[in-house]
Amino acid sequence: MLLVLPLIVLLSLSACGTESPPEWNKLLAHVPSTTPTEFPSASLTTNELVIYLDTSASMAGYVTKDGQSIFGKTLRELRYATGTFGNSDVKVSVRRIASDVGPALTDMELTNASQDQGVYRGGETNLAGAITAFKIPVPGNNKQSTTIKTVASETTDLEPVPRFHILVTDGVQSTKQGSVTHDCTAGSDQFCVRQKIGELLAANWGGCVLGIRADFHGKVYSEVNHSAIPYDTRPSDPTSFRPFYLYIFSPDAHALDSLVNSLKDRLRPLLPQSEPLRELNLSFPYTNGSAEFDAVIPKETKAFIERSKDRGGPPSRLTVRVDVDTEKSGAKPFSIVAKLQWSNHALDTATEPELAQLLSWNVEPIYPQDAERNRKRFPELKILGTHVDAPGQITIEATAGFPAGTEKPSWCGYDLQGRLNLNQASPSWIKEWSIDLDTTREVGNRTFNLETALLGLWNSSMAKNQVVAEAYLRIGPK
Repeated sequence: MLLVLPLIVLLSLSACGTESPPEWNKLLAHVPSTTPTEFPSASLTTNELVIYLDTSASMAGYVTKDGQSIFGKTLRELRYATGTFGNSDVKVSVRRIASDVGPALTDMELTNASQDQGVYRGGETNLAGAITAFKIPVPGNNKQSTTIKTVASETTDLEPVPRFHILVTDGVQSTKQGSVTHDCTAGSDQFCVRQKIGELLAANWGGCVLGIRADFHGKVYSEVNHSAIPYDTRPSDPTSFRPFYLYIFSPDAHALDSLVNSLKDRLRPLLPQSEPLRELNLSFPYTNGSAEFDAVIPKETKAFIERSKDRGGPPSRLTVRVDVDTEKSGAKPFSIVAKLQWSNHALDTATEPELAQLLSWNVEPIYPQDAERNRKRFPELKILGTHVDAPGQITIEATAGFPAGTEKPSWCGYDLQGRLNLNQASPSWIKEWSIDLDTTREVGNRTFNLETALLGLWNSSMAKNQVVAEAYLRIGPK
């Protein structure tokens, strides 16, 4: 009898399906390997920062004679943003943008442009042409230099280009050479601006767009009815400020991250506390480090689901045991809590609740292989929705349960990933700052067709491939 009793217990346990979970190394052997995004070599660039300055007449209102406007201070700060690099020999040059891209000037041009409204006399603004010029070597800075016309056929396969590029503009593309074919050879409209940015992103350039609202006293030029509209901001009301933008790009995305962070640190003190700096992050990480995950079982479900958090990772590893009886009583609810460390790039792009909404959560079975799935029965994991509970914390509502069947209950492995939801058109600040009709003074604090220019850039950027948060789960019979 003493020998028979342990055998009976062992057989009972086996019949209930309480087999041990698969080892993590066996389970994770089925996770597809991912290759990090390869960036172009920095050796293909020169150690230069080129600032492209929109000199259209509509920019003059940002400038005051004493140079103490937010815009004027920003221009001067651009000269010093490279000072945090280990190598201090970064050359800074300036090129004026009107209908064409002007020759390279010294960085003293920024000081002049920060206080002299006479710099801004251009009747056209070829932003698409300026962005095209990012990929073209800068002509020599000498008296014989002439303006160049940027065309789509120009290439830089044989010559290095400057490492850093910053376009300073009010964001309005204005040319008289529009083309219904959208070939964008001389700039056309906001479609061409978006196309040229998309070409950089498709070539794995790193980039972002910084948005700054600044004091403004001058004339806003309507692109719809071609009239000049007086507009003045109110010092006590930053929401009346008029936006301008820094389009920042580089083929060396790693170095660009340092430049952008340095620049933002220098610009924030220039802005009112109630007026944050905005960003459209197109390449930098949205989180700092790996997310932490845990499973939370509600009181009414504890009889059916047990959980444990395993050591190892990152990514986090969770083990969940589910009562086989759920095949009759139905799948049971529980929560997966993800704690994320959002990066400054992410928090300047959207608020935490918005960032949570920008994530799509997917679960993919990674264990066992398909050949084994017909012989056993595996628990099903489903994602129902998400919500933000606290700063940096997202709760993922889920259910787990065994489907009906006669096969033996067994263990299944899942890969849970949170990726940027590219179905979102753009962050809310871009929608709020954009206007599609610029004919009245009341919309002077917004940018004509901004959302059109930036629409869908995430779909062309490295951001679409970012796994913002990830965890592995093994789920089996209780």
